[in-house]
Amino acid sequence: MNLLSSLNISAGALTVNEKAISVVSHNVSNMNTEGYHKQRVNLQARNIAGQIGNNPYNQVRANGGVKIANVMRYNDDYLNNYYREQLSLKSELEQQLGNLDELAGIFDDLEGTGIDSALSKFYEAVNNLQEYPASSTARTNFIETTKTLTGLMNEKSVQLSKLTGEALGDGSSEDALANSKIYVQYRELNNALDELAAVNKALQTTQTGTLTANNLLDRRDLILSDIAQFVDINVVEKENGSVYVYTSDQALVKGSVVTGKLDIETAKHYCDTHGIIYPDDWKGENAVISIVDSEGSKIVDNANDLITGGALGGLLHSATDYNNGTTNAGTVQNSLNKLANTLAQVFNDLNTRSNAYCIDASNTNHLKATNDTNWIFACYDASTGTETTNGITAANIKVSDNLLTNDGIWNISCAYFDDPSHYDINAVGNAQNVVAMLATRGEKQSALNGQSIEDYYSSLLGKIASAGDSAKSLYDTQTDVVESLQNQLDSAYGVDLNEELVDLVKYQTAYAAAARVFTTVNNCLDTLISLGR
Repeated sequence: MNLLSSLNISAGALTVNEKAISVVSHNVSNMNTEGYHKQRVNLQARNIAGQIGNNPYNQVRANGGVKIANVMRYNDDYLNNYYREQLSLKSELEQQLGNLDELAGIFDDLEGTGIDSALSKFYEAVNNLQEYPASSTARTNFIETTKTLTGLMNEKSVQLSKLTGEALGDGSSEDALANSKIYVQYRELNNALDELAAVNKALQTTQTGTLTANNLLDRRDLILSDIAQFVDINVVEKENGSVYVYTSDQALVKGSVVTGKLDIETAKHYCDTHGIIYPDDWKGENAVISIVDSEGSKIVDNANDLITGGALGGLLHSATDYNNGTTNAGTVQNSLNKLANTLAQVFNDLNTRSNAYCIDASNTNHLKATNDTNWIFACYDASTGTETTNGITAANIKVSDNLLTNDGIWNISCAYFDDPSHYDINAVGNAQNVVAMLATRGEKQSALNGQSIEDYYSSLLGKIASAGDSAKSLYDTQTDVVESLQNQLDSAYGVDLNEELVDLVKYQTAYAAAARVFTTVNNCLDTLISLGR
């Protein structure tokens, strides 16, 4: 019986060391596999149940050899969670940097071709008009430079809208939303949530401490890192290895169940279903994300404010003006609109004010009083198809039709009389109103934060450049943080060939020794059997 027991023990040792070698082989073969955590076999002495006491024979008979207690997977929950937090921030900064890079590209004009140059030429044309108020050439030049300026504002506004549309859609079109960056991100996130729930389900039915369970845990951690790149998450791990995932305390996955998927709709659709007038009363993003249950019912009606991190957070808040000092497509668009509206208001007020006079087109040697609609800048009212000065923005500002008719050049008011009694119908050389227009070049405008028109635009360009530099610095720093953490993870979990070689030699030696014992015991048994014949 003792020989048979020894034979069984040595056979078990062969099996255990063979499996230990297979774990080493598994480690080596996955040394370049993304997300793989190295594994180690923990061995344990096998004892046969029964009364042992102080009887040495019972003690010997109780020895059962060796068994595999478990297959340990190297892991550090704290490091994993911290890595995901930093990964989420990196993804958010990456989206912001990309947005600012494209924003800087929109305003990175060749010298002499941007709005700053157009503003300078516009005021030069005003100065020329001051010197030659009755000159048709000076007036034509003024109108042409004004058309160039408004055209550039229109162009920049279109480019800003395109930049926003690429990120979030245009706010009203379902097709534009479906082709936006955020739509792709939200779908990939939902797919990752489904995949995580499937892995959780498999973990719930798999014995812990096995190769199968460890491989599932590797896959689980990879999926969690993917999810963290979309949104900032909190992870709670259960005993069986499955996890609960939350974003801003809202559960997205609980074990094998996806409890909160993301849904997305245009701002217009959201406003239409909530009694909000779009776009007049809407101050949010072009796209609205909600969190829905498995039946599609909304758990969180508007989750935009909850999603502050990850790629989704970076995209969501890249085009909205929250008046918090942020520089993005939304704030730049708002600033450009202020510039266009202020420019129009200042010059329209001067061109239509009382005691201002323009040249009579029917007799260019005479002056005539201007009128309230003798605007320099205007926009079209889409509902009426007529010109208006209400709601002028960078997108719709244009030269008024008053100046574009055959005799429109004479509608630019040149003369001004402080005292109406001094009015002289023949004073076509009076340029006091143009002098007032030229003086606006250095005037501080309350609507432009106390800056002049040109200084306000220069300041806007400075903010864009500064924001880009700052975002680049933050992103580079965060990239270094993530890479450092990745190196720590690789060091803690990655496969070290030197360690694997040591283990391989150890298990190979044990296997050879067990094989020698097995052969010796087998020979003894053969001898006993032959003696019994």
